[in-house]
Amino acid sequence: MDRPHISASIDDLETALEEATSHANNVRLDEIAFELTFRKTSRARELALHLGELRAASRDKPINTAPSHSARGTVTRAAGPAATTVKRRPTAEQEAAIAAFRNGGSTKINAYAGTGKTSTLELIAHASPKSGQYIAFNRSIVAEAKGRFPTSVNCSTTHGLAFRATPTDLRTNSGKMTGKTSSNQLAEILGLTKLWRVDKDHSLQPRSQAFLILDTIRRFAQSADDDILPKHVPHHGSLLTASLDTLGEVERFAVKGAKHVWGRMTDHADLVPLGHDGYLKLWALSRPQIASDFILLDEAQDTNPAVLEVLRQQSSQLVYVGDRYQQIYEWRGAVNAMEQIATEETVRLTLSFRFGRGIADAASRVLAELGEGVPLTGNADLQSRVGHCEPRAILARTNASAMTALVEALNDGRKPHLVGGNREMMEMLRGVQDLKEGNPSTVAEFFGFQNWDEVVRFTDTPEGEHLLTFVNLVQSRGERQLMWALNRTVEEEECDLVISTAHKAKGREWRTVRLMDDFLKSRPARVSDPGSKLKQEQDRAAELRLFYVALTRARDVVDIPDPLFAQFGLHTSGARQAPGTIPPANEGRTKQPTSPAPTKTEPWAPPSNWSPPQRGPQLVRETPPAKAAKPTPKKGFFRRLFDL
Repeated sequence: MDRPHISASIDDLETALEEATSHANNVRLDEIAFELTFRKTSRARELALHLGELRAASRDKPINTAPSHSARGTVTRAAGPAATTVKRRPTAEQEAAIAAFRNGGSTKINAYAGTGKTSTLELIAHASPKSGQYIAFNRSIVAEAKGRFPTSVNCSTTHGLAFRATPTDLRTNSGKMTGKTSSNQLAEILGLTKLWRVDKDHSLQPRSQAFLILDTIRRFAQSADDDILPKHVPHHGSLLTASLDTLGEVERFAVKGAKHVWGRMTDHADLVPLGHDGYLKLWALSRPQIASDFILLDEAQDTNPAVLEVLRQQSSQLVYVGDRYQQIYEWRGAVNAMEQIATEETVRLTLSFRFGRGIADAASRVLAELGEGVPLTGNADLQSRVGHCEPRAILARTNASAMTALVEALNDGRKPHLVGGNREMMEMLRGVQDLKEGNPSTVAEFFGFQNWDEVVRFTDTPEGEHLLTFVNLVQSRGERQLMWALNRTVEEEECDLVISTAHKAKGREWRTVRLMDDFLKSRPARVSDPGSKLKQEQDRAAELRLFYVALTRARDVVDIPDPLFAQFGLHTSGARQAPGTIPPANEGRTKQPTSPAPTKTEPWAPPSNWSPPQRGPQLVRETPPAKAAKPTPKKGFFRRLFDL
């Protein structure tokens, strides 16, 4: 049997499965099932299991359970009876959310970490016999919701809604819909062959010119704008030090090129792929009306402006649930919808089901720094603490620090799993290789640099300080050694330690978590920016939100670096624990992992017209347990390689 989906990513396979299911296309389902037998990741196994469940269900009823669609892309669905019932009793806060929904107006639910956002929407869905539409960005959340929500509520990702509403002449061409165009391919398509010297200090190779055009289109696609504008042009890498005149020249080039390429992407007869962001933008520009009595938006804080504008135009009752302090994707085009949305009803969820008072109190300190006066309440039935622990998961702010933890874990004979896989980090290291060979890189952080030495020099500037940890890591370890380490990771079910960035850990939880020492190190604003002070305040708030997300991933124990403890007015009781290494499996803690050559940052000062709410009593960090005698560590592959 041929493999027509051999080049498809797991995201593409999931989209194809959803489309084939909605059209009862058994031939396509057979192809997808066959392709999944060659994929060995846990996500592929989950997708294969889901496909098997769909086919088992199809023996008793038609497989096409997705809503039908009109030519305009409107979702149409008749209300049906509930397929499930909610057995748990709502909390007082959840009862208030249900009551607000029953009033018939739009509702905003401000929900802290672990307070049951999706569960509350499930309760709301079961409280109404009307037809509803549940929307989330994450596919796994939607897959789980389909088994919990009543049949009168359709559950879908925003991309799923957009895909099914795309015109048939585009949707039937899977390559056109979900394919990707690389920077090299676009440069060839556009005939970009010459170096563009913008000024004496900035020049762009053809590959970099194409990357700039593609990234401009991506930012436009995620915006609420109808046209491509200069504000959609990104200022990456070397452009952070460019003059306003140079930036204006770059923006004019990028806007002109992006408009040309976008026109080809939306032409069904042209071979340039539309891509996932592209068909979502087409859907948004069509001003769709979602034919449901009510719409439930989960994790609303991360909604991009394009989707938010679609929802603003709906005539249905809207319910937004999200945590304004978990908005950590502004770099991807998301806006903090929970701050921008105006609704008739507003309620709160402050009681966490995930952890107890110890972690909740620490998180409330971070919320206070963000200006929040309502604390997070811990679950009285759970015993949680802030203190030393043997971590199940180690979380880092940056990819560089996550790689540091990975190398140390391998060196101590651990079997680490990297959340989200190694592709993003591998791309950064391949970018290093490209630059060392004198070729431009399509990694955003390296944009516009002609070689690796330019990147190294860039880290000596205020604009390039955010790359210093990564550059130090590459200089000390070498990109080949780091790539080897990334290839030594295992699946999560086989690991004895989970390593993740805080961004990829969002939505996840573990029993014990340790945070690395790179949190709250803001990326500096442009020196020439007259709004630099405001930018620094915004960056500080973004860093605090990311720290809050990382802090609230633990259920039982979270281990916070001592400098952060002091920064939030906390203190350690008892003797400090001596430094060592990441603990071997089944042993106590011996080291707080640290990133190489940490950089110094200036202390942050809040605006003169702002002060945080009054803090409660001082938290006390538990004294670490007495350190047991440490056995001779098992040699990891770096020790064996260099005979250390």
